[in-house]
Amino acid sequence: MRYSFLSLTVFLLVFYGCKEDPIQEEKESLPDNYISAIFVTSDGTKYLATKNGLASFDGQNWTVYNSNPKITTKTIHDIGFEQTTYGPELWLGTNSGVNVATLPIDAVSGATTYTESNTQTLFPDGPGLPGDSVFVVKIDEKNIRWFGTNGGLSAFHGSQFPEINYRSFYGSGFFENNRITSLDYTGDTLYIGTKGGGVARMVSTSVDAITAASPYEIPWSALPSDNILTVFTDGSVQWYGTDEGLAKHTGIQAKANWESFYEEDGLINNKVQCIQKDPEGNMWFGTPSGVSKFDDSDWENFTNTNGLVSNNVLCIEIDLDGSLWFGTDNGVSHFDGTTWTRYKAE
Repeated sequence: MRYSFLSLTVFLLVFYGCKEDPIQEEKESLPDNYISAIFVTSDGTKYLATKNGLASFDGQNWTVYNSNPKITTKTIHDIGFEQTTYGPELWLGTNSGVNVATLPIDAVSGATTYTESNTQTLFPDGPGLPGDSVFVVKIDEKNIRWFGTNGGLSAFHGSQFPEINYRSFYGSGFFENNRITSLDYTGDTLYIGTKGGGVARMVSTSVDAITAASPYEIPWSALPSDNILTVFTDGSVQWYGTDEGLAKHTGIQAKANWESFYEEDGLINNKVQCIQKDPEGNMWFGTPSGVSKFDDSDWENFTNTNGLVSNNVLCIEIDLDGSLWFGTDNGVSHFDGTTWTRYKAE
């Protein structure tokens, strides 16, 4: 009997010690399972960009925005949010320009699409939108809307598209030849991740004075690669996800204060596609092989065996309660620290 009791005790310890986080499966009305961006508004509504339009989740109900003819149903690459005197607005980067919609969105909500051609007509005193494929949208503290397009970098504020003076540092075709993949900002400085050109920087001292600063690129920086997939700023610290590893940089000196992280350090995959920081100070890194959590000392990795709906994590967003949303190529996962919930299109 003593040996049987001991065996049972060992079994229970092993069983419960290896038990994964609980997982819930939900079949919902997402328009598509490819989630390219997620944004949480101040009322807790989650907006999700997909390959087949925009969706939202209020915590209980899903809504797909396909009844408003002014809201594009084409591929949405990114979401920006702005609080204006007219109310809250979403800025959607699409394959046919940038679409701005007033919240809440319904069948008759106001929405406008800006394209390369109509901005040349509407705003003749500025360069307008340089391309109709808008891959990245970022709105900074001055309410300057930044767009990374197939034709280069663009800025829009109030009623003008100001000139961006970058050619002395980067050359006239830099952003056309090195596609913009990510944008983030700290204070007056915008950090621009590119495919092949490292990290470009712009300084906006005023609405109509946007000038270039020296780039971060190999060999003048410790970037693992000049193919930057994502940029995340945190005060004086910048994180850069590349196709060959992760970089952390403190300050603005191009050659100093760099750290690099790779699979041998604990990162689940060297290809870092998205970055986010939770309220506890933990950094989260999305990759094609799952997500890595880093507390500045230890690493913890999560995959579909834990609760991710897919290992290919494309975007990460923090909810108002500190829980996390992971957008993937096969749906979205929510993790509250204990339970994973997976949502997919019906």
